Amino acid sequence: MQVTRKGRAYTQESISICFYFSSSTVEVSGAVTLALQKFLETTGEQTFTYYGHEDGDWRDLNDAGWELIRAKFLRSIRTHVALTDDRPHPDKYEFNYDGKDLQNQTFRHHPGAVSAVQFILPTAWLKAHGPQRVRNLALALASLLPFNSGHVGLSATGFLDGATIMNDLVPQLLQHPGVDVMDLLLTAYDIGTRLRVPHWMTFIGDPALSEMGGPDFLRSQLHTPGTTVESLDASRAVVTLGPAPEPGGPDQPLPAYRELARVLEPWAFHAPHGPPGFPAATFQQWDRRFLDD
Repeated sequence: MQVTRKGRAYTQESISICFYFSSSTVEVSGAVTLALQKFLETTGEQTFTYYGHEDGDWRDLNDAGWELIRAKFLRSIRTHVALTDDRPHPDKYEFNYDGKDLQNQTFRHHPGAVSAVQFILPTAWLKAHGPQRVRNLALALASLLPFNSGHVGLSATGFLDGATIMNDLVPQLLQHPGVDVMDLLLTAYDIGTRLRVPHWMTFIGDPALSEMGGPDFLRSQLHTPGTTVESLDASRAVVTLGPAPEPGGPDQPLPAYRELARVLEPWAFHAPHGPPGFPAATFQQWDRRFLDD
């Protein structure tokens, strides 16, 4: 999933961990802050070296930068916290939080708007520590967060806002259906309490879990060997498709992903469009890749 220009990589294949909340930022930002600290305890306190400034530039994440980040988490109407590091692709770590006051008139035309958070690990971390460590991290983060839905799996990340980048990335995505791509800020305007599926790990909370009849419904419908359904508490569960995330391809058909996509289709979120530069007709084909024969 690497796109290069003049010898420099602009994208990478990553492990993306995302959660969505139909709650305003004042209700969830404290939990997100705790989850960020848990992420740093796992990956290293020096994981991030830059933060996104309001002027659009990246600034050094020194003590003053962390003070600014802590203040941004406390903003009540809208906040976006973006962290990264100085490693080149394909070894970048990232963090993104999009917090909103969902009752504010700013979002009256976006009934599906939510607050959302994304943690990005390079696949080198997966290779170094193993998929069980990734799964344990995702479960630890989930335990801290009041999510309605979430997902973990392989994803193309990086500088995805350029049309020429997407032109080179889309053919790779079409060849590897187990690799996701998304724009967190766009998705968080529309997803509501629906589910982005399928992924290696799919976190399901209410109202979707209650509507479908709870974890027992999932266990009765999912039969592919290696698929597990785990209850996290009375209103939340996680479905895991095998021991590790898989990219898929001609010799890797991903039957568990297809099965989960069809079972969860009544609660699925289908974005109206993809990241900037993703051709509309091709995006719809890609979005339904596990549903259409």
